[in-house]
Amino acid sequence: MKTSLSIREAWSNYYRNDFLRLWILFIITSIGSYFLFRSFIAPDQVDEILAQLGDTFESRGLTFDTSARETMIALFVNNTRVTLFAFLLGMIPLFIPYVFVVINAAVIGLVAMLVGFAGESVVRVIVLGILPHGITEISAILLGAAMGLSLNRYVWKKLRGKETDVTFKALFVAGVKMFLFIAVPLLAISAVIEAYVTPLLLQ
Repeated sequence: MKTSLSIREAWSNYYRNDFLRLWILFIITSIGSYFLFRSFIAPDQVDEILAQLGDTFESRGLTFDTSARETMIALFVNNTRVTLFAFLLGMIPLFIPYVFVVINAAVIGLVAMLVGFAGESVVRVIVLGILPHGITEISAILLGAAMGLSLNRYVWKKLRGKETDVTFKALFVAGVKMFLFIAVPLLAISAVIEAYVTPLLLQ
């Protein structure tokens, strides 16, 4: 039984497959939620949804009045919190990491739907407004979820009395290292791009 893991070993043996599956789930959920929202949400409900989203963003320190620096910090803090929760809540045997992925994917679908209702080009907003920062941001969050699933799988095996090939401590410590040295830098890059570059691209 392994009592320690390098970041490379953890990625290759415990995170990579879940990470790839979560990307597939994210893409499918984003596309599916876009069409689902378009089917069930009427145009006269859009203003109410926008108001609710505005309240949500405001509660997270994101408003139209905030500076680029304040926006960058708020984005980094919020996304780091989500990624950390996706990792740590994996210790609860309820497949919570999947919930984080589905919720974030559904938000992308909702935003795309709202863009379409506003008469804007959905493809343009996705390519210029989401992808530049989204690739690194989403990858970091999905990495957190993949690390959470590794803990989740360990807990389930223990509950069913099965043997494991690695200790919980080794998985947890490797996850903390991956979070600090991979996920956090990715989220920092994403926050800078979203706060400073994305507004320029969408002008």
